[in-house]
Amino acid sequence: MRKALTLLTAVFFNCCFLSAQETLKPFEYRWTADQGDGTYINPIVNADFPDCDVIRVGDTYYFASTTMYHFPGATILKSKDLVNWEFCANPLQNILDNDAYSLLNGEHHYSQGMWASTLQYHDGKFYYYFPCSTWSKDSQSILLTAEDPEGKWTVTRLPEAYHDPGWLFDDGYLYVACGIGDIWVNKLDPKTFEKIDSKKVISVGNGCEGAHMYHIGDYYYIYATYGGTEGSQTIFRSKSPMGTYEEHEGRVFEKQHIHQGALVETQTGEWWTVLFRDNGAIGRIPYLEPVVWKDGWPIIGNNGIDVSKDGTPYPKPNVGAEHPMKYIDTNDPFVAPVLGKQWAWNHNPDNSAWSLQARPGWLRLGTASVTNDLVTARNSLTQRILGFNPTGTPSNKFKWCYGTIKMDVSGMQEGDVAGLSVFQTPYSFIAVKMQNGKKILYSERCTFNSQIHNKVETKDGPEISSDIIYLRANLNFGTNACRYQYSYDNETWKSFGVQMTMGYTLDFFVGQRFYLFNYATKEKGGYVDIDWFTTEKTFTEEEFYSPEMLQAMAAEKSGEEKELEELFSLEDFDASLYLAGTYKKSSLMATFRSGVNGIGGWHEPNAVDLSKYNYLVLDLLKSAACKPVLRIYDKNTLFLAEAFECPITSKKTVVDLKNMVTASGKRIDPAHIYIVGIRSNGSSDIYIKDLFVSMDGETEATPEALAVEGVDLLVQPSEIYSVSGIRRTSLQSGVNIVKNNDGSVVKVISE
Repeated sequence: MRKALTLLTAVFFNCCFLSAQETLKPFEYRWTADQGDGTYINPIVNADFPDCDVIRVGDTYYFASTTMYHFPGATILKSKDLVNWEFCANPLQNILDNDAYSLLNGEHHYSQGMWASTLQYHDGKFYYYFPCSTWSKDSQSILLTAEDPEGKWTVTRLPEAYHDPGWLFDDGYLYVACGIGDIWVNKLDPKTFEKIDSKKVISVGNGCEGAHMYHIGDYYYIYATYGGTEGSQTIFRSKSPMGTYEEHEGRVFEKQHIHQGALVETQTGEWWTVLFRDNGAIGRIPYLEPVVWKDGWPIIGNNGIDVSKDGTPYPKPNVGAEHPMKYIDTNDPFVAPVLGKQWAWNHNPDNSAWSLQARPGWLRLGTASVTNDLVTARNSLTQRILGFNPTGTPSNKFKWCYGTIKMDVSGMQEGDVAGLSVFQTPYSFIAVKMQNGKKILYSERCTFNSQIHNKVETKDGPEISSDIIYLRANLNFGTNACRYQYSYDNETWKSFGVQMTMGYTLDFFVGQRFYLFNYATKEKGGYVDIDWFTTEKTFTEEEFYSPEMLQAMAAEKSGEEKELEELFSLEDFDASLYLAGTYKKSSLMATFRSGVNGIGGWHEPNAVDLSKYNYLVLDLLKSAACKPVLRIYDKNTLFLAEAFECPITSKKTVVDLKNMVTASGKRIDPAHIYIVGIRSNGSSDIYIKDLFVSMDGETEATPEALAVEGVDLLVQPSEIYSVSGIRRTSLQSGVNIVKNNDGSVVKVISE
């Protein structure tokens, strides 16, 4: 007799698998600067990665870049040789959870958000600092720290914002060079970040900014740029970090307008610089140039000339070893339980309106806002557009680029608009629109200038003949042409929609991006499912991904797994949220004593979403005599917001997350929890075993429990496969891939 099935993580497998003997196609449309013969060409990444800061930690190089209003953001790339780069992390989950950062009530933060940053490594810890929205009421000064750049980052908000900062840990202090026109050096305590001294050390005007600070040999250097799209790089030096500074005679790199970046030394003692060039519609793209030192000054490139401005190969940096080619990811079959690092949301997403689990193997985009234009539509999923040139082709010989989606529109409602956009200003898109009960092809070309949105051209097309449709954008960064096509079989393509000449303006301040979107013009509730996105000219999952590859991607840790690992760790407990408390953690528990009427607990500056869970459970070793109270806040403050309060009267305290109400009757929002604290009179210790989220109020939640919630496990399966794609006539012991009659596909274990 078959035992009860346990639903694990959802996974999608296409039924037409390749045999083990067949060879997968390699991706053709991807950028590499590595020529495979010990040389490289510029740019090192042919996409929008501006405001470069690069450091080396051991044998790995890390590259930080600006992401503005895209989340998760603050992109970090990694490389072993300064030429081959891949995604490392996007540690910034959000800046503020408010209307402007969430595209609500007519507000936005286009061209604002996360600006030029500094990345440092000091005493075993990474420091990633940047200012945000420096001219608005939402100005923030954010420091991210981590011991592992691909692990968890801690967010700290600093009291003062520094424009285009360059950090330097030196001689027991932290120095911050910053400013525009006038460059200041601020001397800070490296632990408290309190300012000790501040001095204007450079006053040259002409938009001088982008300062990076170094101590090399006998000198302190401030490496900066004269601003604007025609910017040029310069450098200043002093024997003291607080000045006086002298400027190099003649700018160190003036003619090619490649500017604002970092200096880095290889393991073998070579010096290089990574700077960016404003390159039109594609955005601001990074270049790698050699550096030699003469009389204590860096000389960039080949005597100040770009070593490969026409795509001429140049010897790669000597890092003491050879390393394989790496690529920036673009393609996604959406089988993994987490989004790839190439993806970011336009402003803060509504996480309740998208899913990778609702239909395993597909990205589900629900309508997250009611609007009449894409600029204000929430939950548009974006990635940078890369220029793709074959290896050895000069970078000024442009090749057509493609972005294609396979989309199921059966879940759309009246007034919904869903599709694929090429986005800057102007922007355009091809879409399916539900109009008068019919699904029709639809296209727009629009401009956006500060607060003004203008639909320059719209085009209605025929009613579509299938709920499965393929949409494609074709673009060329040589001519800036953009046009669209559609297909019903992924083989025969027809042109449709508006044509656009791509551009770049400061209204968005990023290079062209692909947008996957779905918005409602009448009422929320509809959805579309996207099977895959590709930048290849021709694509099917079976050609590029083996069943084993898909299985490995599906087995990646889900967002729920990562979230549960990080929620309310005893290592993250802060004993002094209000008043100084004491805290000691052992292998079995943590001992906490607050100050008199003080608070200790967990503070999440980016907020956590607990709405998917039913209960929050506090487990103590024994009851406490200090009259402890559990407090939960849905605002990022202890003093200007009401809290939900629950007296802690026994060893186990269970909070119903769906029904938290303050003393005045205000309902606490479980989707935005910033602080979970324990308040007491401080008269005795509190012995904490655990704080965890739960579905049943007794046991800790698991991804499996989340998936099972509300799912009927007894749906009759219509098709069953092994994990390697072999068709089965019935459920067998072990892992089964099951397609149900309702169209859902799940992974189940039968015993």
